[in-house]
Amino acid sequence: MTELGIITKTVLAATAPFELECSLRAIAGFQPCIRDVGLSEGTVRRAFTHPTDPSSAVVTQITERDDGEPGVALTVFSAAPLTGPELDAVGARVTAWLGLDDDRADFLRVAESDEHVRPLLALAAGLHQVRFSSLAEGVVYFTLVQNSAQWHASLRKRRLTVQLGTTVSAAGEDYTAFPDFSLLTQLTPTHLLPHVGAAHKAVRLAEVIGGVATLDEELLRTGPYDEARAALLSVRGIGAYTAHALLLRVLGRPDAVPLEMEQFVSTTTAVYGDPPPAPAELRERYGPWIGWWAYTCRTALNWLEQEKKAREKAGRSRGPAVRRPRTPAGSNRPRAAGRDRQPALWSPSAPGRVAEGAVLAADGAALDPVGEG
Repeated sequence: MTELGIITKTVLAATAPFELECSLRAIAGFQPCIRDVGLSEGTVRRAFTHPTDPSSAVVTQITERDDGEPGVALTVFSAAPLTGPELDAVGARVTAWLGLDDDRADFLRVAESDEHVRPLLALAAGLHQVRFSSLAEGVVYFTLVQNSAQWHASLRKRRLTVQLGTTVSAAGEDYTAFPDFSLLTQLTPTHLLPHVGAAHKAVRLAEVIGGVATLDEELLRTGPYDEARAALLSVRGIGAYTAHALLLRVLGRPDAVPLEMEQFVSTTTAVYGDPPPAPAELRERYGPWIGWWAYTCRTALNWLEQEKKAREKAGRSRGPAVRRPRTPAGSNRPRAAGRDRQPALWSPSAPGRVAEGAVLAADGAALDPVGEG
């Protein structure tokens, strides 16, 4: 195990508005990668492959800047001193991971004019999109999640990370960097089989890794959206869903979202009520920032639900315990139907309550950046 004893510090700028607190909370709720990071109050650590030596790794530590400027303070742990270009490369990886340079100004102007979305900005105006640490990691996860549960794909990805990635130690803790394409493309389906569990999945994963590795990543990140999407769809094993997922959640492209999918219909209903606006209406309103709408709304709604549960739990802990009469053993008498129960403060399916929940959460509860996502 390599102990990283060289410490280099710098700062990274972010496009305002930016709140690291939002990023930390989003990281805590990003289940595909939660076991790959180290979270403590106000701080997150993550390993990346070394910018010039894919067989080694560095560990990054992100905290608030002390000068009040939007962005983060970056501490890099390495085995040897980093050159200027190497430090810049590490900074670029962190910037992409945390979406620091996302320019959300136009999206926020539209969202502020949307009376249903505006309340969510009380929680998430400073939220930039947290992504996978690399294109390679995102490709592996979204290929594994095809026809699989998310939790299962996350475990498979974690197993692959630990067994194939480089593990190093920084400040007494171990961290593993997800391997780059340079290593992954050397793996055959036989090599991948122990990590994915089924021969056909190993073949598909090898095909997708090999195909994406040949693409121009700069085109995927910054080129015309239609060209980037077409390039991904040209890879055997990548369909429309996987292409959209890679473009939004890995490459930070908010241009398009499959709003017709169930999870987005549920989000639309939670925000606007039932019946929700049609996907075409949302696309027309938010244009090339529809991805920011989807990410912001889904994340903020999840936080509202967390805050509601925290308030309910706090209320139960303050009051004396009330014992309910027990149903006699063996009795078939049904329990009371709860006629005296009060409605919940907020429900994702209840139209018109988003504003109330957002105000309560913003005014009455502190955001817990390491809370359960």
